[in-house]
Amino acid sequence: MSSPETIDAVIQQVQRYAPGADVGLILDAYQYAALVHRGQVRKSGEDYLVHPLAVARILADLEMDVETIAVGLLHDTIEDTFATHAEIAGRYGVSVADMVDGVTKLSKLQYRGKLEEQAENFRKFVLAFGKDIRVMIVKIADRLHNMRTLEHHKPEKRRSVAQETIDIYAPLVHRLGLDRIKSEMEDLCLGALWPDAKKRLEEELAEGAEERERFVAETVALIQERLHDRGLDVEVSGRAKHLYSIFRKMEKQEKNLSEIRDLLAFRVLVPDRDQCYVTLGFVHAEFLPVAGRLKDYIAAPKPNGYQSLHTTVMVPSGREVELQIRTHAMHRIAETGIAAHWRYKSGRLAVSNAELEELARIRGFIQMAQDIEDPADFMEAARGDLAATIHVFTPRKDVVLISEASSALDFAYHVHTEVGNHAQGAKVNGRLVPLRTRLRSGDTVEIVTHADARPNRQWLEWAFTHRAMEKIRKRLRDQLQDQGIGLGREMLESALRKANMSLKRVMADPKLNEHLDSAGYKDLDQLALALVAGKVSPGEVGRLLVPDPEPFPAAPNTLVSWWQKVRKAESTAIVVSGQSDILVDYARCCRPMKGEPIVGYITRGRGLSVHRDDCAMVKGLDVDRIVAVTWDGAAQTLQQSLLRVVADDRPGLLADITALCAGMKINLWRANVRAEDQQAICELGVAVSDINQMSNLVRKLKGIKGVISVRREGGGD
Repeated sequence: MSSPETIDAVIQQVQRYAPGADVGLILDAYQYAALVHRGQVRKSGEDYLVHPLAVARILADLEMDVETIAVGLLHDTIEDTFATHAEIAGRYGVSVADMVDGVTKLSKLQYRGKLEEQAENFRKFVLAFGKDIRVMIVKIADRLHNMRTLEHHKPEKRRSVAQETIDIYAPLVHRLGLDRIKSEMEDLCLGALWPDAKKRLEEELAEGAEERERFVAETVALIQERLHDRGLDVEVSGRAKHLYSIFRKMEKQEKNLSEIRDLLAFRVLVPDRDQCYVTLGFVHAEFLPVAGRLKDYIAAPKPNGYQSLHTTVMVPSGREVELQIRTHAMHRIAETGIAAHWRYKSGRLAVSNAELEELARIRGFIQMAQDIEDPADFMEAARGDLAATIHVFTPRKDVVLISEASSALDFAYHVHTEVGNHAQGAKVNGRLVPLRTRLRSGDTVEIVTHADARPNRQWLEWAFTHRAMEKIRKRLRDQLQDQGIGLGREMLESALRKANMSLKRVMADPKLNEHLDSAGYKDLDQLALALVAGKVSPGEVGRLLVPDPEPFPAAPNTLVSWWQKVRKAESTAIVVSGQSDILVDYARCCRPMKGEPIVGYITRGRGLSVHRDDCAMVKGLDVDRIVAVTWDGAAQTLQQSLLRVVADDRPGLLADITALCAGMKINLWRANVRAEDQQAICELGVAVSDINQMSNLVRKLKGIKGVISVRREGGGD
């Protein structure tokens, strides 16, 4: 274990990068922390003050402002001592007190192993540091030191803390661009979660360590010599990639250590941006570049602000090496990420407009946590936000960073929600393509919109980013609600008609809002949606909106009135309440036959629609308009029905069928035959007197040579 940090070391580090900073605030915070933590010890047996000092040193190494370092010293005071927010605000200001309180709240978020709880914690973490990102940086420094001293805890606790770190902290550290901390955190997690794997990997790396060190030294000298000879002012360094990175690469590629090609990374630092590209040109002139391995993160930075040119070349020994070419400023951001944006000017904290744009990227991440309430959806969206990105261009050649595998539809929603909602198609590199088209880095994309274009459910299959999918879902929900309100209003109108009222008259009723309020509805639209959802019945709606309806005609008189409208000159085979001269329509969905159980449905303008009582359509009809009906046994009528006969395709089949029908004195009004998969499909239209005659016909048809099945339309075999 390394020797404990001292306050002098922290002060010296701050004065190195910020000579005019007010270190008195740091000294006072140290003295206050020593006072309130007096007598407390850590699991290791050390004085508790060792921990806040270590956190302060990590923050100083990130070159943070004095307020943040003071918070690092005070971060456990509210949680673990008698110190209060008011007391800290009085001594150091509200800003410091709020940050200490923010770190305390983050500490109280307990990790749980279940995915949904993990996702909710992740979202809470992002929302918690939304007011001041420095709160999260302090918490990250706190977690890093706790990981460094994890060996003092029991094995179960070590695994729990490490799992929380890899699941929640590591993605956020990456998003903040704190690469140096991320690498150390992940390596510490590797030892806690996969100790055997870490031990084997260290042993394997140790075997070739001497050879690798020699190769790194020789390669650094070679690259530096070649570039110096070209007149370039460069600094070259090389290192092995960190353990967790190698471990994940071996797992992902299912390879042994000896099969991993890019164990080493070489860095070339240059004075300015233009020199990055000049250096790249000379590197490719001196060493053979490996095709397809060039990535320009300068023109298109990563979402966390990382900028660098990556290329892989072949050195004279025949080995491939990866080179990262960047400026000193880019390197600082690569190492310290978001922390690189805090600068001192005349001893005070200052952030430039350009740096504020970088902070806006992080705030976009926070906004996403506010917009997406479902924890699982946010977790998925966060993974997408942290995933690899590509760069595409607008028609004006503006660069847009978007997640890898995004479609033109994702791009449309990235530009603006309304552009996405009204997207009709896209032009990629000048060619019209569907919205589902996947984009590639370097594409120029233009979205074609139309005022009448609307999202549909298929769009959810075309979108890759959760941001786009969430906007599509919201628009679909809005559309569905509009449709539901329309349907609900129709149902309201129908319900009110039964109360001898109309929707127009109800809306003109001055007591309408009073009736709605008493039932707990804010307006008619909400009542309409409740009716569609089945939360309220049509009868309840009528009683709610028309508490004192006008008297409704007695049922017998109403039915008689209806009979007068639909009466026919001649009788039918249907009897309703003793009446048989009613206009009747036999439902085509089930084509009921005389002798089968039936029900009647009073239609508007078409008289009585008769269904078999087991017809599926009856279940969806208005029960108030269903009436009991019977067959008139004395009536002599013929009813049309359809039969589907499937038989072997043979000559004379149709002749046998027609001869059978003629022999049974059954009229044929249709006879269509077609061949299908070496079978004959015969559709017969027959007119029969009742279900008994139909059953007899079906039985005899099945007896014809080659007939496989006979099915009645709307009935069984």
